[in-house]
Amino acid sequence: MPLRFSTFAKFNFILIGMLLPLLALSIYSNHTSNSVVRGEILRSNNSNMQLLTNQLDTMVNQLSTFALIMERDTAVRSYLNYEDIHYPYDKYVIVSNIQEKLRLNSSSMAWENQIAVYSPTAKEAISNTGNVVYDEQFLRKQLSTSWTETAPDYRYGNDAYFLRYFVEPSIVDNAPLASYRLLTEITFPKQNIVKMLDAFKTNGNIHDPFLYKPGSTPIMNHFSDLNLVTDLLQHLDGIALTPSGNETIQMNGHKYIVTYQVSKTLGWYLVDFLPLNDILAPISRSSQIFMGSLIFLVVLGISLSFLIYKNVQIPILKLVSSVRSITRGDFNAQITYQPNNEFHFLIQQFNTMAHQIKELIETVYQSRIRLQEATLKHLQSQIDPHFLYNSLNFIQYSAKMGNETAVISMTLNLGAYYRYATRLEKPLTSIREEMNLIRNYLEIHKLRMHEMSYEIELPDRMGSLEVPRLILQPLVENAIIHGLSNRAQAGWIRVSGEMDENTYRLSVEDNGIGLSNEAREELLSQVSNANNEDNLCGLWNVAQRLHLHFGPDAHIEFPDTLQGGLKISLVWTVR
Repeated sequence: MPLRFSTFAKFNFILIGMLLPLLALSIYSNHTSNSVVRGEILRSNNSNMQLLTNQLDTMVNQLSTFALIMERDTAVRSYLNYEDIHYPYDKYVIVSNIQEKLRLNSSSMAWENQIAVYSPTAKEAISNTGNVVYDEQFLRKQLSTSWTETAPDYRYGNDAYFLRYFVEPSIVDNAPLASYRLLTEITFPKQNIVKMLDAFKTNGNIHDPFLYKPGSTPIMNHFSDLNLVTDLLQHLDGIALTPSGNETIQMNGHKYIVTYQVSKTLGWYLVDFLPLNDILAPISRSSQIFMGSLIFLVVLGISLSFLIYKNVQIPILKLVSSVRSITRGDFNAQITYQPNNEFHFLIQQFNTMAHQIKELIETVYQSRIRLQEATLKHLQSQIDPHFLYNSLNFIQYSAKMGNETAVISMTLNLGAYYRYATRLEKPLTSIREEMNLIRNYLEIHKLRMHEMSYEIELPDRMGSLEVPRLILQPLVENAIIHGLSNRAQAGWIRVSGEMDENTYRLSVEDNGIGLSNEAREELLSQVSNANNEDNLCGLWNVAQRLHLHFGPDAHIEFPDTLQGGLKISLVWTVR
């Protein structure tokens, strides 16, 4: 009697014949995925290390270039003959010119730094901070044309720093210090590197890089795990490191991918490490789930195939069809099929989701338009040509009158103001930096309006809060132009911050002509309902940016003031 197989058996054989290739494919896919993910991780780590190392080297090279330029500056080179000058006033002029040149150029650098010029023959030093002294023992010990790490001293308090010298004539081993005519010293604290690592970490990166040099304390960001870094350093100390590369090491029962890249300027290694097990865990977990699903399907596939087709396959086909419609841009897609199982809820939620996506796209589109309009108004208001022309005219007039103090004050405040106002890489800033800008802006007007005074008050806890850049400047400008310009008596402006639990308030108050209650209510209504075509550029821009950044609860108020002028407050809540 020939062997016969039932339809049930045939179906099982077909099912097993389909599942076995899937099993082999799963094993192969898991192996391939691990290899691909590992390779991508290494490429990504190498790219990140190269990028961060280049950023570090660029900043350090800028400092070196700055010091070299200062060494060749005519004002600095006048220091070469300093010991030959006999009149104290001439010496004072040389020192003042060099110190001013050092200060102006040092303040233009993105990193905190100190630069000093030494005259070994005169045994004197000039620095941009004025606190560097001529220490012959220190110079003999540290004199090097390469960047070297130096222990903390009076320069940066408790923070260690890096130091480099430019020597004229060229440095010679064991040569006496007096044989050199001019030494130019450039330093920067380690805190600059820590801030750079913090910024890299807070940008949403899972990486945790640090700087390492054998025999030196590593430079880490504030989020680093000190115990884990300490264990890693023990492994690195036993490895002969190349200029760049990667290693796979095991610590505390876990594997880590370690990537390193040497800094060409400092000679330190930038090291990053990632837990390999955690990265590959989703792949392993997916493989385990897939294997379990295969076993479960082998046992229940025959009995459930029909039910799956009827109760699952058809709703899935409907969902897939509707999802494809959405991917083609048809956000009006809705599923009319109504099964009598759990897919009924899923289809309802899909229909709701599609409707919400359509509304969200429209809302986001409108928000982007408003944000672009507010940003454009913000950029247009950053540089006021009349304000710049008036400031330059003041400098010209003061220079003609021989008022050097006024010229220096106006130049420093104007430079600080426009350096901050034109820095567009970050849309947000701390309130402390914003207050520093307002202080520069008010100092400029105070120089031009001698009878104007101002006050700035800010709680320490509010200083680190982030707000949109230039959020206060339009309010202060309005207070000066509309509040104080037509006032015969002395003008006064007060900029203050207040906080109450989760509610924060920034206020600008003046003793100008003020507004009546009706005028204030009308102005507030216009600002709240204004569009970009209204003649309320400054207040509208502030209101829009405040609303877009802090949400619909953020608003502008016009509270009463005892000074008789106008007080404008920006109010927002942080949850």
